[in-house]
Amino acid sequence: MIPSSAPTNRMALLSFIAAFFTFVSFCGGVVPIPLTASVCYPAAILLGAAALIAGFRALRQLRATGEKGRALALIGIWTGGLTILAVVCFTTFTFMMVFYGAEYLTQFLRHFNP
Repeated sequence: MIPSSAPTNRMALLSFIAAFFTFVSFCGGVVPIPLTASVCYPAAILLGAAALIAGFRALRQLRATGEKGRALALIGIWTGGLTILAVVCFTTFTFMMVFYGAEYLTQFLRHFNP
């Protein structure tokens, strides 16, 4: 097999790098250290959006120029989109647990306090 001499698209590479940092930021927010989620989740959303936009732009450029980097662009798109979805789900779950957990705790304490 002869290697292709076409260069790798820079936008695809940017999408892949943004996806990597999106994943790292999301994992940093999941770590049970106090207040990491308040910094890491917004960063994950911004980096995920950057990975999505760069990935879609890279796919458009790849179709036009014939450069390499389709896999990098797709990894950026999938990682960025799934991380944004995961952040929304984790945030919603956290707010639900705080709201319903506080309500359950007050009912539980009323049961034992006459």
